Amino acid sequence: MKNLAPMESIPFEAVTPKLAAAWLNANKSNRRMRDGVAEKYANDMKLGRWTRCPEPITFYDDGDLADGQHRLWAVVESNTTQIFPVMRGLTRADGLNVNTGFGRTVIDNGRISGADTSLSHALISAARAIEHGTMNLGRSASNSEVLEMVDKQREAATFATSHVKRRQLLCGAVVLGAVGRAYLHEPDKDRLRRFCEVLGTGYYDGDGETAAITLRNYLLTRGSVLSIAAMWRDTFFKCQNAIYYFMRGKKLTTIKGVSQEAYPLTTAKYAIAARTGYQAAAAARAANEPGEAAAKGRRRA
Repeated sequence: MKNLAPMESIPFEAVTPKLAAAWLNANKSNRRMRDGVAEKYANDMKLGRWTRCPEPITFYDDGDLADGQHRLWAVVESNTTQIFPVMRGLTRADGLNVNTGFGRTVIDNGRISGADTSLSHALISAARAIEHGTMNLGRSASNSEVLEMVDKQREAATFATSHVKRRQLLCGAVVLGAVGRAYLHEPDKDRLRRFCEVLGTGYYDGDGETAAITLRNYLLTRGSVLSIAAMWRDTFFKCQNAIYYFMRGKKLTTIKGVSQEAYPLTTAKYAIAARTGYQAAAAARAANEPGEAAAKGRRRA
């Protein structure tokens, strides 16, 4: 087995946009650029959310770039200087196993780094639906962006994931998001918990709770259609409307299309204030205090 240099012997270098562009322009072979990845990194860099990356910018022994093109493009696009470990002298044969490891999810990294140990897929889905009102962002979000989004909507998302029953078709992001939006508006949290209970169990008490049953039947009947992006927004509005009826004890026997949200995020009366960043909030939680929250064009070689 070859003797490998210890990590501490790999120097860290300040990579400027000019240097990153020079390295990229000298690059002769690499994988195709993946849409959105460099943009995601660049956005974090511009906003100061990019943390020091332990994976080195790596060069083959002939000087060609082996690993790091997306990060280098992000340095160019963000026009910032970043610190990276830089390793040189990799043989072409060694390149066989570059980037073949199993990737970590934001949940993995949040737990391991200590940035957020409470993350779950449900919590992220709920926070995304509350914040953006959609089943996805239409692009890949960075880990830092996800953590900030979750922290901003943590209270409402936690309520939704805690009280919406774990039953297929009744606990998807469309329902979690609608309940979370309602949480930001409605002062009667016990009544909102009751809505979640009736929706999940199917047991109701009088005409004042029919809205939850009618929505339940609608969701169970619609089935997999709810996963279609074009239908998601329509269902999101309908869920909010049913909650609105339930919260006021109004009878509802038919789920009809609605043109406006009952609980728009921009007018939430009891909305949680945006935090100053997930790192500050994480530190505050740890202390048991509330958180305050120039290369032109891309070569595809």
